[in-house]
Amino acid sequence: MSLNGILVLVSIWAGVIIFFSAIIAPTVFKTLDEKSAGVFLRAFFPKYYLFAIVIGLLALALIMVFDININGALYISIVSMTILSIISRIMIPAINNARDLGEEGKTKFNRLHTISVLLNVITLIIGLFFIYGAI
Repeated sequence: MSLNGILVLVSIWAGVIIFFSAIIAPTVFKTLDEKSAGVFLRAFFPKYYLFAIVIGLLALALIMVFDININGALYISIVSMTILSIISRIMIPAINNARDLGEEGKTKFNRLHTISVLLNVITLIIGLFFIYGAI
């Protein structure tokens, strides 16, 4: 196992973020009504973030188990991506609860959703930094 294996994992992770943002989300909102889109996304997001967490932990475990030579900035990149994914996964119930409050929870939902989107974008940017920093 080498840095290339870790690079593949982070590339898959970044690719999933891009695929969701560019293909899945627009398709869901164009083809499903708001209620159905909500049902789909509530089922999707826990799996989406769990996948990211598993990829991150797997990458970190491989680095440690195989004593892969990786510089500090790249290591911190994977740790940061994993932490941001954990935070995002933890936020899911709060986002859902705010949405369930309807108009009363709209401000809270918008704030939490914006934070979640920003965490996802930051995770992607860090992942791209890792990919291009590792090459």
